Amino acid sequence: MELFTEADHLAEARYRKLLRDQPGFVWRRFSDGEELMAYVFFPPGHDAGASAPSVLFFHGGMWVGKSLGDFVPWALHLAQQGIVGIIPMFRTRGAYEVEPMDILEEGREAWAWVYGNAALLGLDPARITVAGSDAGGLMALHVALPDHPARWSLFRKKAPLPPGPAAVALFRGVCDLEAQSAFKLGGMMPPEQRDAVNPLRRVQKGLPPLFASHGGRDRLLPWRNSERLAELWRKKKNRSRFELLDVADHTFYHFNVNAAYFEQLLNSWSAFMVEQGIWEYNEGMDAGLLG
Repeated sequence: MELFTEADHLAEARYRKLLRDQPGFVWRRFSDGEELMAYVFFPPGHDAGASAPSVLFFHGGMWVGKSLGDFVPWALHLAQQGIVGIIPMFRTRGAYEVEPMDILEEGREAWAWVYGNAALLGLDPARITVAGSDAGGLMALHVALPDHPARWSLFRKKAPLPPGPAAVALFRGVCDLEAQSAFKLGGMMPPEQRDAVNPLRRVQKGLPPLFASHGGRDRLLPWRNSERLAELWRKKKNRSRFELLDVADHTFYHFNVNAAYFEQLLNSWSAFMVEQGIWEYNEGMDAGLLG
């Protein structure tokens, strides 16, 4: 089912051009010379001593589609509010011979790179948020959630991760790998591995604040899974907010699809982040995009 029009694909091409106009950093280099870039959207006048809040965005596309430009409008807007936006490339099954766990762990490695280079980039390491849409939302959750204790260490040995992110933001993220809507992702994993990384099985106390959003008419990823995650987050004594856009569909967070939805989400997310003390309030947050 094709939800995106020719205009949407043209917008994606424009966003990719805007992306590549930003400063780029090689965050991972492979032995065959392949490089993965991280594109950074700095606020005006930003310098290495700024200690600014930031957001690491993982794009959607269910690890198949070419959606690297998804969050360019978000990063551009946040930069005007003094918040650094970072959009990393990562390998997907549409372009590389990689398994789901390779992609999930690459998300964690991108997070570790951002955290480890916070001083170079002028970031406050205690105020780095992870965000994502569909499979990118699953990656953001994988960064924020501790590994499932049951035999998870048998899968692979990894260096310890840095402290967790300051917050998590989901824009119709994949929350439950057992759901039929997530079969494209969960169906590629052995059952034991799928259960071990399933976000709904890993929620516990001591997690960062969660902002989850979804379109009420999303026919691909049911909104109730996002609501369920936010409720479970709170049940475990963590802070969360669920934002439902009743008449919006799967494309609700795309600026070129509906600028009003985009502004509504930005305002709600910004208010939540200010409440958590992660972002600082400024008048630009209330200025609006639509006049």
